[in-house]
Amino acid sequence: MATIHEKIVEKLVAELINKKSLSAEKINALQSLLKTGGKLRSDDLIELFSRDDGDVV
Repeated sequence: MATIHEKIVEKLVAELINKKSLSAEKINALQSLLKTGGKLRSDDLIELFSRDDGDVV
């Protein structure tokens, strides 16, 4: 049985895929970060949610 954390990660990933706001590579990286259970660093999130031109998704 999936934990609440796993369900939230699955729902977030599904929403990001549906909205196509992030590339598949960035979605996979975010999913990996969230599944590790460690602390998220702000630098990781900035990297994931920033476009190559510097704008935030």
